[in-house]
Amino acid sequence: MSRILIVAYGNPDRCDDGLAWEAAEKLSETVASLEVEIITRHRLTPELADDLGGKDVAIFINAARSGEPGDLTCAPVVAESENIYSHQLSPAGVLALAQELDGIAPKAFSVSLCGQCFDRGENLSERVESVLPKVIALVEQLVSQLLRESEPPSFNLPV
Repeated sequence: MSRILIVAYGNPDRCDDGLAWEAAEKLSETVASLEVEIITRHRLTPELADDLGGKDVAIFINAARSGEPGDLTCAPVVAESENIYSHQLSPAGVLALAQELDGIAPKAFSVSLCGQCFDRGENLSERVESVLPKVIALVEQLVSQLLRESEPPSFNLPV
């Protein structure tokens, strides 16, 4: 079972809102493994709490609508209860629901890139396209660090 779940969410038919799907595709070539699972969703729904069960870490990737286009942020996410009857939750709401179901929520991070264009279309804006490699590198670095943190110590035993 994988220890890290990357959840890339947004609408790939709304220009920059699809950046997480682009990121997921590229990350599937570099970090997907037995320990890292990557899923894409149009939105965060209560059912996602089941996917978090048994995971050590969740990384949520999305396009932000507020801020300067191209601004990249990475922040820890803390479980916060929300209206679970909504059609869409925040990462904090999904964590709270996972905690309610399992008694524990995984450590979580939100990686967000502020988009510029959310019109209909499948192409990212030039600004977001230019920052996408930084999103990939940030998530790769975060995954690498998280996997190293939980590795058992190595011992050099005499042969």
